Amino acid sequence: MTWDWLWRRLVSVVIVLFAVSIVTYLLLEALPGSTAAAILGPGATPETIAVVEKDLNLDDPLPQRYVTWLGRAVQGDLGVSYRTGEVVTATLQDRIPTSLELLLLTQAVSVGVAVVTALVSARREGGRVDRTLSGSSFVALALPQFAFGIVLLIVFAQKLRWFPVAQYVHFSDDPIGNLRAMTLPVVTLAVPLAAIYYRVLRTDLQQTLRSDHISFAKAIGLSPRRILLGRALRPSSLTLISVIGLNTALLLGGAVIVERLFSLPGLGSQLTISVATRDIVMVQGATLAIALIYVLINLCVDIALTILDPRIRLSRTAA
Repeated sequence: MTWDWLWRRLVSVVIVLFAVSIVTYLLLEALPGSTAAAILGPGATPETIAVVEKDLNLDDPLPQRYVTWLGRAVQGDLGVSYRTGEVVTATLQDRIPTSLELLLLTQAVSVGVAVVTALVSARREGGRVDRTLSGSSFVALALPQFAFGIVLLIVFAQKLRWFPVAQYVHFSDDPIGNLRAMTLPVVTLAVPLAAIYYRVLRTDLQQTLRSDHISFAKAIGLSPRRILLGRALRPSSLTLISVIGLNTALLLGGAVIVERLFSLPGLGSQLTISVATRDIVMVQGATLAIALIYVLINLCVDIALTILDPRIRLSRTAA
């Protein structure tokens, strides 16, 4: 890995964030109806609508409004929500930890389950356990995420009362209570994701176990466990790492639904509320935060692949 490559990636991050902000602004502008009327509600009068439009500079041309917002955003000022009066930056700082916790726990659970099950399947390819796990992965992939979350909520929260309903607490206040509140949302997101990771890693492991260096390892008497963990897992995990980065966007999108379903105070729930109420200042800030999380995670994935795969490292050094 060279500094030139890292610099180019950082520049691409800035370009992506810039593009996301423009697209978001254009999409909000394309929404039907008046933004000011949506903020004020059905009892709005022409006079109050005019006041809100003036306060939000909605009577200015779109390019002028965007440039003004961008200049403030670069300085860390994402504005103030006209609907709630909250400072956008402060609101995002309160909600980002919840979304990041959901993201990290989901990835950790799904990757952990996928690695264990893929190793078990690869060790006995074509066996009963392998066929059972492969069939189960198809079922997990076919599960409608929203319906699956509702079933978990009804069975384990409302009927069995094993987990709380809409009682989220921060980890710093009550670690056990926090993990109990996050269990069902994490399971809802992790089950289909683990199935994707399992299938990717299982396929790569099976291909690696047919390679010459694995045959050599068997010939010199290495145990199956040592071959799997020491010789096959690392080269087989490169595709999985790439898929983890690509699925971050899918996971962030699913988190929007799950956070609303389980009443988690994260970015997703804030974004849906803000879109419904046409809170354009909050929508722009939340969208930018989600995009930032996504591009930073993918940057970390690129760096990890560069470190783990000598071929990628050499190609980027040469470039």
